Amino acid sequence: MAKIQEKWRESLVDINEIKFKNIEIEKIISYPPAGNDVFDCLGKYKSEKKNFIFKSERGSFANFSNEIKVLPKIDKYMPVPKILESGSHDGHVYIVMEKMHGEKLSDIFKENHNANKEKYLYNYGLALAKIHKLNIACDKAKIRIINDYPKKKDYKNFDEWEKNIINYLKENKPQEIIYNTFIHGDFHYGNIFWKNYEITAILDWEYSGMGFKEQDIAWALILRPGQKFMNKRKEIEEFLRGYRSSNTYDKQKLKWCYINGLLHFYLMNKKNNNNDYLNKIKELIDDALKISD
Repeated sequence: MAKIQEKWRESLVDINEIKFKNIEIEKIISYPPAGNDVFDCLGKYKSEKKNFIFKSERGSFANFSNEIKVLPKIDKYMPVPKILESGSHDGHVYIVMEKMHGEKLSDIFKENHNANKEKYLYNYGLALAKIHKLNIACDKAKIRIINDYPKKKDYKNFDEWEKNIINYLKENKPQEIIYNTFIHGDFHYGNIFWKNYEITAILDWEYSGMGFKEQDIAWALILRPGQKFMNKRKEIEEFLRGYRSSNTYDKQKLKWCYINGLLHFYLMNKKNNNNDYLNKIKELIDDALKISD
């Protein structure tokens, strides 16, 4: 049975105030942690019993309106949530969608030590390659802080190692960044569900749009705190091998985006004093710098 997530912060929208057209909420069973407000609900959709997910925007960093437009266009190509209803309340766009099921890689690798990790990572990369080949009419993906090298206004004082990496990023920033690929925008393992090596759901498309392909790949490769995979070059290469089986990328641009993303995560987590994680990020960055362009 899935763990019930208690309410961990106050949402900006009171779900009980919304006058839905076809949705009747009977019970909120969980509050999954997310950047936006998310509710796991039981209720009815057009009188039919349903388990659905309600989520509403907390700020301008996400583009729910774009997600509402793109999901119906890609559901014949990818396993994505079906939108049951959408609207706006108190200035916040919301989406109600059918709940999808499956396991995350973090749980699969933790609970099944016999799982073929390489096969999962290969299929993981292949799925992103297929997304990048979709011809979808949509808005430009939003530019986020992590798309550029770290600045003093976003982080506190930099030490010598950090300054050296930032200088590398400044000097090697891609001169030509073309936003001509349909990207997911948040293609990390927490948004992907699996069953028997196959993807059963790809969630959270609010950052999708026309964007920078290599940035989207790098985002999937970045090691998160507590993550026990994608922490070795061999595993990263398996993901990229899956990607290359269906699509191409610029190696130099990907290297820059990957190192840049890792450094952002390093700086964001310095205050947590998770030295094992910070040392691993340093190791991955130093290793990536050795890879020839």
